[in-house]
Amino acid sequence: MTTTCPTIETLSAYADGEFDAAQRTAIERHLASCVECRAWLDELRGAQHEFRALADESLGFDLSQVVRGRIDALPRPVAAGRARERPGWRWLVPAGFGVAASVSLGLALGLALTVPAALPRPVGGALEVFAPVAPGGLCAGAGSCRAPSREVLR
Repeated sequence: MTTTCPTIETLSAYADGEFDAAQRTAIERHLASCVECRAWLDELRGAQHEFRALADESLGFDLSQVVRGRIDALPRPVAAGRARERPGWRWLVPAGFGVAASVSLGLALGLALTVPAALPRPVGGALEVFAPVAPGGLCAGAGSCRAPSREVLR
C-alpha cells in the first residue's frame, strides 16, 4: 500500500456498499492502479462469501431463560445470623463521635501551633547552624557549649 491507499476499514466499508457514488468512484479509481488494494478487497469479499455460506443456527429456545434459571438455582451464601440493618439515624451516632473527636483534636493542635505561649520553647535551638560545637560534640569547658546570655553581657 502506498501512503494514499485507503485503510482496510475503508476498503471493508466499500465492499459492504456503505459509500455514496462520489466515494465509490474515488476508491474504484484508486483500485484501478493499486494491485495491493485490489488483493485486500478480494480477501475481504472472499471473507464475506465465507460468512454468508455459514449455516444460520438457532437453538429453538431462549437461552437467556435457561441461564437465569440456573443462576436462581445456585445456593446463596448464608450470613452468620441475620444481617442487621441500621435503623434510621442511629448509625450516625458513632460517626458523629468520630467527627467531633477529629474536629476537637484538629482545633487543639492548630491552636497549640499558633499560640506561642502555649508551647515551651527549647533552651538551645535544636538545629543551630552556627553553634560553637557540632551537635553531639564535647564541650571544651563549662561555658563553651552555650552562648553567653544577655544578662551576663551587660
